[in-house]
Amino acid sequence: MDTPPDLDHALDALYAAFSRYPLPVKTEVCDHCVSDEEVRATRAAPLRMLTASALQPYAWNGLYTWGDVEEFKHYLPRLLELLILEELDEVHASGLMLRLGVRWRTWMKTEQEAVIGTVRAWWRHTLNHYPRDVDVMMMIEIVADSLELDLAPYLAEWESNTTEAAARHMAWFMHYFTVSVARSDEWYTLLDDWIRGTAPAAILERAFFSAGSPEVAQDLSDALETHRIWSRR
Repeated sequence: MDTPPDLDHALDALYAAFSRYPLPVKTEVCDHCVSDEEVRATRAAPLRMLTASALQPYAWNGLYTWGDVEEFKHYLPRLLELLILEELDEVHASGLMLRLGVRWRTWMKTEQEAVIGTVRAWWRHTLNHYPRDVDVMMMIEIVADSLELDLAPYLAEWESNTTEAAARHMAWFMHYFTVSVARSDEWYTLLDDWIRGTAPAAILERAFFSAGSPEVAQDLSDALETHRIWSRR
């Protein structure tokens, strides 16, 4: 997949920030959970050339039954890159971002900035492509729940995105949000207020008049009706 310059730049900065963590000579693993072959696969190529299949066992087991924080930091740039490229799928995203979320605020400032820059570029990349394995709701949970970042700038970026893909994400999100279980988190209250406001309708209406197909236009129209009803509740 071709990646936009801002995403390439963010990933380069991420690799640079974590380059101070070399692959350890020896790693500690649970012999019942991780095989020698799986360990060797993660060491068989340079970091940026490791495949999703080679890193999948580490994505499941890293920090739990495989290695320490410094080893996690070594693999982190490639793991995030593979998630963004959809070579690791959404089932890995929640666990990886949970492990990142409970630790990253104690890391060096350059490392924190690199993580934030990558997540912002990932969010933009998500808005510009539809559908995505890691959908917009999962991205919002990564941003606001796992990493505890301010959600407002991400919603503002959605408002300003004029692509059809961003509007199709909104059409999907209107349905998802109106049937999901409400939460008491502060960020969810912000999201709920935003969904009931004018921004979603503006995103949907803007794309409706230039929809690429009748099917897309119908999805956008249905989402507008859902928003009309939901915003009155």
